[in-house]
Amino acid sequence: MKRYLLFILTLMMVSIGDSLCFKANIGVSPYEALAVTFNYISHIKVGTLTLFVNACMILFQIMISKQLKIKYILQLMMSLLFGMIVNTIVYQILGSISLQYYQSLIMEIIGLCISASGCGMLVALNVCVFPCEGFSLALSNTSHIDFQKVRQILDIILVITCICLSLIFQCGFALREGTIIAACIFSPIMGFVKDHAFKKIVILN
Repeated sequence: MKRYLLFILTLMMVSIGDSLCFKANIGVSPYEALAVTFNYISHIKVGTLTLFVNACMILFQIMISKQLKIKYILQLMMSLLFGMIVNTIVYQILGSISLQYYQSLIMEIIGLCISASGCGMLVALNVCVFPCEGFSLALSNTSHIDFQKVRQILDIILVITCICLSLIFQCGFALREGTIIAACIFSPIMGFVKDHAFKKIVILN
């Protein structure tokens, strides 16, 4: 029970961190960039579009496995909670706030640190993964290609897709300096937190 409660709190932590990155608006990860690009095109709330992208990833997993598993329902619930929190923070709590560039940069770094720490704890808890990772894992198991390679290929496809959509619809680019910052600090922070959080969780159990 404690593990699942901690899982929900950690998911909220990731949602808050990502919300700050969305609000900073100086670039996000390749996966989140797809939702942001759709937001630039359609003006639908980014949390709602993130839910849509996650739902597509869950559907792809079902198509690959040809089964409806409990973990897919958990991933959908994760996505719903994530989308609701993002919409609340980005549009209601922070919606009226205007940021100068240096403030956006600070918010981006803080958001990345919070999100990376939360992701590290989620991995350590081992309750459920985000739909993107779930899809990559399912594809890796089916194709017998290393998970990391599958994830990298997916990121490349997402980057190309976002760039093409931005050029076609002449909207803003979601891949900017924040994306580079994320590439530099996200994984190290997540790995550090995962290793230390795992020890605490073992004690908790």
